[in-house]
Amino acid sequence: MSEKTEIDEFYDRADRHMREGRYEEAIELYLKLAEIHPEDESIVMSLAWAYRDSGRVSDAVRCLEGLLEKELGRKTFTGFAFDELVRIYREEGNHRRLVAICEAAVAVQPDDISLLTTLGDAYLGVGRPHGAIEVFAMLTEMEPDAPALFCRLGDAHIAAGDYDGAEDAYNKAISIEPSDAHRFYGALGGALSQAGEYDRAEKALQRSLESRPYQPLVHCSLGDVLIRQGRLADAGVAYEEAARIDPVSAGGYYNRLGNMLAGESHHALAVEAFEKAVATDPLNPFYCLSLVKSCEMEGLHEKAQAVYEKAQSLGVFP
Repeated sequence: MSEKTEIDEFYDRADRHMREGRYEEAIELYLKLAEIHPEDESIVMSLAWAYRDSGRVSDAVRCLEGLLEKELGRKTFTGFAFDELVRIYREEGNHRRLVAICEAAVAVQPDDISLLTTLGDAYLGVGRPHGAIEVFAMLTEMEPDAPALFCRLGDAHIAAGDYDGAEDAYNKAISIEPSDAHRFYGALGGALSQAGEYDRAEKALQRSLESRPYQPLVHCSLGDVLIRQGRLADAGVAYEEAARIDPVSAGGYYNRLGNMLAGESHHALAVEAFEKAVATDPLNPFYCLSLVKSCEMEGLHEKAQAVYEKAQSLGVFP
């Protein structure tokens, strides 16, 4: 058997092992191929995938970082190893290494929009919002007609505690694409809510609804913000509007309301919300269990038992 034929056989067997999930056998063959052709980077990439799929992530990373070092030394940055490492580091939550490889990639490709965006997101992930602001501000100068980049800049300002700056950035996005104002205001409201800026979040969500009233999920988000502010009656109105707009999903909205109220220890109101959820879908076990739990928290033990027994009679619980 010639060397070429033997190598082809190795390739075929290794690929077949990968398809069949026999990763360790594939790894053994890819290692042999790498010894025969140490400069063939496609073999190392296949080896990295085999390591990754077999659960040997650290070995995969070792292969990929070696490939990345070669990628960074070329005039044309292919980014194959970089993309895999970004995915792995994101999955692992390894923001420190993610930032490091992004900075290295941007150093050799300083005008690459995609690389800069990944770097900005990595800075946010590692808790460096001012670095993210610098990157996204640069990107908005490079792409002044891209509203998504202004939204990312706004998110970076929120992470830095600069809420005026965030609103300015989102308003710029809206001025670029006014037909999507409802979407941008909704995203701003959600980000501000997560930051605990409930007054600002309420205003943004209200503006989203002014732009497009028939958004049930935005009504729910507004209701959540109102609950955080202690305005429980207003929150109920917001959720009822969501249910009116989208009656098919009403049970899910009432269940979400109940969970929000229960999370803030408003169990009496949570019971009412869960009752509405159960009324829309009596066979949903999650709604029934939530109602039972809130009844117990409110001291309504007999009611909790009655709900549970009725659910059992309907076959909700095994």
